[in-house]
Amino acid sequence: MQLTYNNSDSVQLEKRIHNEEVRLLYSATPFSFFASFIIALIVYLVLRDHADSALDLNIWFTGISLILLIRSIDTYLFIHSSAEKQQQSYWCKHFFIGAAMGGIFWGLLPWLGYSADIQYFYFSVICLVGIIAGSLSSLTYRWESITLFLIPSSFLLALRLLFDQRPLSLQTSLVIGLFILFSFSAGKRIFKTTQQNIRLRIETDIRERAIEVMHQKQLLHLQQTPLATMEFGMDRKINEWNKAAERIFGYSAKEAIGQDFMHLILPRDNNDTVEKLWNELQKLEPVNGVIIENKTHDEKNISCEWFITPLTQHNSEIVGIAAMALDISEKLQNERALIASKEEAEKANQAKSDFLSSMSHELRTPLNAILGFTQLLKYEKSMTEKQYSHINEISNAGNLLLELVNQILDLARIEKGYLHLSMEQVSVAKIIQDCQTMMAPLADQFTVTLNINTNINGFVIADYTRLKQVMLNLLSNAIKYNVPHGSVSIHINENNDYLRISITDTGKGIEADLINELFQPFNRLNAASTIEGTGIGLSISKQLMEMMDGKIGAQSTLNTGSEFWIELRGHLYPITVEKDDSQSVEKTLTTDIDKNIKILVAEDNPTNQTLIINQLNTLGYTADMVHNGKEALEKLTQNPYNLLLTDINMPLLDGYELAATIRAQGNHQLPIIALTADAFPEKKIKALNVGMNDHIIKPVTLETLNITIKKHLNRT
Repeated sequence: MQLTYNNSDSVQLEKRIHNEEVRLLYSATPFSFFASFIIALIVYLVLRDHADSALDLNIWFTGISLILLIRSIDTYLFIHSSAEKQQQSYWCKHFFIGAAMGGIFWGLLPWLGYSADIQYFYFSVICLVGIIAGSLSSLTYRWESITLFLIPSSFLLALRLLFDQRPLSLQTSLVIGLFILFSFSAGKRIFKTTQQNIRLRIETDIRERAIEVMHQKQLLHLQQTPLATMEFGMDRKINEWNKAAERIFGYSAKEAIGQDFMHLILPRDNNDTVEKLWNELQKLEPVNGVIIENKTHDEKNISCEWFITPLTQHNSEIVGIAAMALDISEKLQNERALIASKEEAEKANQAKSDFLSSMSHELRTPLNAILGFTQLLKYEKSMTEKQYSHINEISNAGNLLLELVNQILDLARIEKGYLHLSMEQVSVAKIIQDCQTMMAPLADQFTVTLNINTNINGFVIADYTRLKQVMLNLLSNAIKYNVPHGSVSIHINENNDYLRISITDTGKGIEADLINELFQPFNRLNAASTIEGTGIGLSISKQLMEMMDGKIGAQSTLNTGSEFWIELRGHLYPITVEKDDSQSVEKTLTTDIDKNIKILVAEDNPTNQTLIINQLNTLGYTADMVHNGKEALEKLTQNPYNLLLTDINMPLLDGYELAATIRAQGNHQLPIIALTADAFPEKKIKALNVGMNDHIIKPVTLETLNITIKKHLNRT
């Protein structure tokens, strides 16, 4: 196991080594102090009657005894201190000071215990050399302690020999000097070896502790993990089985260990799959994330996700298998439930879309007849004023119903993501002017004044059509929910690259606790039944504003009025407003029509057949009628026509198939216009893709029909 250390770990390791060295120094001192005192006592007794100065010898013996006593007390305090206190730095300093003082006083022995008698003089020298040599065994744990003791003691001894004038003093001093030098060298080697041994022992302790902790962690993880963990040999006999395995499979460790795992937790019909996995493991290929059906102690079938690894020796020989399993039965059940729920939701969503499409078609078909014939009646000159009034009521009711259908479809398109926007710079002045023009009749009807300033230079980033839809809805509400002779104003402010367009009315206002409910669909806040509305206009407006990266909000004061505002990115700085040079389409109804133009109409609904023929006749066109696409094909082969108006949903051959067949036959000149009650945008895309030229949604007005027909006849 290789140990690696970062800076912090290295510092801690060195600190531990230092503390251990200090501990060993103090541990070796009791015996060395005792031996030193015995030698000092013997030296004192031997030299007491032969030293030149008894006083000096007494001073030396007293000093060395006090030093040994103080160091012994220091050693006692260290040994009996706590492990934490022993790590304090002052212990090392105490020891170094004691070693230095000991070296000095032992070095003073040839000076203070000097004897003129040569045998006693050399006796003191030999004792000092012995002390120096003996100190190596107890001081080598720190190089500083060797140095602090040997330098003063050996230096003072060498000086004494050099000052002494006896024969062989010089030679003796040289020999002793060499001895001291060798002692230093040996002491240094012993120190390095000792320090290395200390380092190796501490690192071994760290390594063993790390292995012990790792084993403890592994054991803890093994017992606490939610994964069933097991090991078995090549004979498939289980030899490791944790608590999670007990919980998942229902067998205790005592019951499982020694059993064949295939017989214990695998159904009989699952053996082939496991045999295949077993063969892969024998090829040293691990198995990860494989889902296997298992059985529990009470014969319950569960699904487990397995992670299996072969255990090998250094020569790649497999000696066993380690496996982990997670019970995912509940997870699979939840996934199946989610998939089923998703499928049900998709079916419900598709059913809703089909219903909306069907509702659109079914409602627009009678609305087409109601509004179409109503419009035709308005051109009758023989009607009385009362009859005109009744026709207007029918037209208003029909248009309200058409508005409801359109808004419901808008809501469905937004929810399904079918509504696509074209973001561009929209002139604020132009859109306000258009809205003012369209709202003026409604304001007159409710006797409300429009205070709108169109002299504005600025733009917002928005989809023109949808922004206009939002503003018309807000203006319409401001007018309808106003008081008689009230007013509606538009104010524009700029703040941080955003324009706020505020529409303020002088109506009765809205209670504060109802403001948050304004933008909920089909919520009219108990509006008076005399005011026409659908209850989803504000909800659609909110979603449209969010799609244009804008905001919408409201504030109101009872009996004072309300303010609805929208915010979009834009500027009020002067901009160059491009003039629309496109030729405006003529909207007036004319009967100056080429009598040679013939139109073929394919429509299966009798009421709509009568309506479209009358509408075309009013516009001055001659038309033939067929009931389905098959009849239309036959008619086209018999007579030349300038234009084809076709319904989509027809028996035998629908409008899509009719258009595709005409184009497949090579007829690409005939303008084909879809006249359908299906208002979904994907239907228009499909119509254009099969070869149609245009797409008109029922109910269709005379103006729209006139403009569309003229546009395509002019192209041909």
